[in-house]
Amino acid sequence: MFPQVLATVGGSGTRLYPLTLDQPKPLVELCDTAIIANLFRVLASQGCRRFILGSKGASNTLNLSNYFKAGEGFFKRLGIADHQDFSYQPLYDDVGSADSLRYCMNYFDIKDDLLVVSGDNLIDIDLSSIVQFHQKHKPVLTVALKEIAPGESISSYGVARVDEDMRIRGFVEKPKPGSEPSRMINTAFYLFSPEVREVLAKMGDKARDIGGDLIPYLTENGYPVYGFPVAGYWIDIGTPERLHQAAMDCLSGRVRHFDRKYCYKTNQWIHPSTLARIEPDLASGDIVLKGNVSIGRNCRIERGVVIENSHIGHTSLIDRDVEIKDSMVMSFAHIKHSVTINRAIVGRHCTLEEHSALGVNNGPNGGVPVVGENVILPSESVVAPGVRVALLKYSHSILATGRFNELGIDERNIYFKEKIR
Repeated sequence: MFPQVLATVGGSGTRLYPLTLDQPKPLVELCDTAIIANLFRVLASQGCRRFILGSKGASNTLNLSNYFKAGEGFFKRLGIADHQDFSYQPLYDDVGSADSLRYCMNYFDIKDDLLVVSGDNLIDIDLSSIVQFHQKHKPVLTVALKEIAPGESISSYGVARVDEDMRIRGFVEKPKPGSEPSRMINTAFYLFSPEVREVLAKMGDKARDIGGDLIPYLTENGYPVYGFPVAGYWIDIGTPERLHQAAMDCLSGRVRHFDRKYCYKTNQWIHPSTLARIEPDLASGDIVLKGNVSIGRNCRIERGVVIENSHIGHTSLIDRDVEIKDSMVMSFAHIKHSVTINRAIVGRHCTLEEHSALGVNNGPNGGVPVVGENVILPSESVVAPGVRVALLKYSHSILATGRFNELGIDERNIYFKEKIR
């Protein structure tokens, strides 16, 4: 049996606004499935059967509980019968991931190894390898490390100082270019031995964050902490650009355990309920699919539509002469005729009125435009790369973060963009 899993879920997810204005970041859709459900699927498909959600606050806890309930539906969809019910952190206002870890280990009396994951990451790791590594070295903590290729920036990560035997001596947070001690970064994927309960008890109130408090305490006081190099896929889904990248990677097959059912053609997947509606137009060439395409259930797609390297969420309406390229359209969207979408994200229950354009001429390095949930985008709108759109009622919440600049408003919506830092 693989270790029990604790998913730490906290934070307001402001970097992903407007997609997180009404829901916690782990529940944002990634190709028709919540980010955290994609993560759990990777773990469950390899043997994990016991999950705890270390959530904080009513918004996180209640939404996650409504989504997963006791987990029966999640396991049933995977064809797994030998599982335990999902558990949830009780009403405890933790002050960080280490505090949540301490509380949950005590509350659920966990006396075995515990796998701790961040609820907004997607990792496709060989679990058996890291478990065997952990059992061989017997550290208090094994940290999954990802080696970043030369030329890629690592200044936004915690970078490990490691010995030749992969023992971690500490982390350098957000190092300046050229000063990093290695190219190995912290993925926030941790395998703890039960001894960590005693360590957390010693630390008391000083144990707030795993990366900021617990790991430095362990390394500074001589506890064995080891790094395990991750060969598989990993991404921290903290921004629209990273969410978009994760969607494109799922479509392209880079995430091995991603659920891709109902293959229509090579690299193209269409739910049977949608295929029954559109198959004649596909056969005649009146609907064109190019590259990696995924289309959910019960969608209506009209003639003249071109979809390239994109995902269309379930129960979406795509009117005639629409072009969608390198994009993720979430569920219940209505894309009206002659709309162009390029390297963009369209949130749930959105309407894009006719002749609108998102991300025109948006290249691979441009910001991803995002239309938030329940937005009605006026006809002939042009949403430039990096621009985000939300309902006007959220304007105060958005601007109060200090992270965004207002670009303008109309009778329904606010248009904003992240400040250059």
